[in-house]
Amino acid sequence: MAHQLTCAVSYLHDKNIIHLNLHSQNVLIRQNTIKLTGFGLSDISCQNGIIPYIDPKKFSLGNYTLNKKSDVYSIGVLLWEMLSGRPPFEYEDQYNLRTLISQGLRETPIPNTPKNYEMIYTGCWKHEPYDRPTIQEVVSRLEAIITKN
Repeated sequence: MAHQLTCAVSYLHDKNIIHLNLHSQNVLIRQNTIKLTGFGLSDISCQNGIIPYIDPKKFSLGNYTLNKKSDVYSIGVLLWEMLSGRPPFEYEDQYNLRTLISQGLRETPIPNTPKNYEMIYTGCWKHEPYDRPTIQEVVSRLEAIITKN
């Protein structure tokens, strides 16, 4: 599923389409096929439970324009969620979560996760967009894991 999700976003980015609203409520799975919904909703920061998926730069720089690396950040959170089986920060106060995430708070990596997979999702959720991989790099790293196994 992780590979299929990243390939879908890679396809969008290849067409210069930025999703801008990637979170688990917008990833539908039917018969082992992923469908993305909810493209580019205008005020995603107001939706309950969505804050953990938003590029932290949006919280620290109000005029920050979401971009492809913002989608990559969201992918990192989704990859963590797929592995953990639960929403990120489900027990955190949503009001303070914006500040905490903009100050660097991230979910704890899941114990016993293969290091190469952990490095993918933690690399995606780095604070600075230029430190994050491109979605094509994420796809390549996942393919390397799949090929190795």
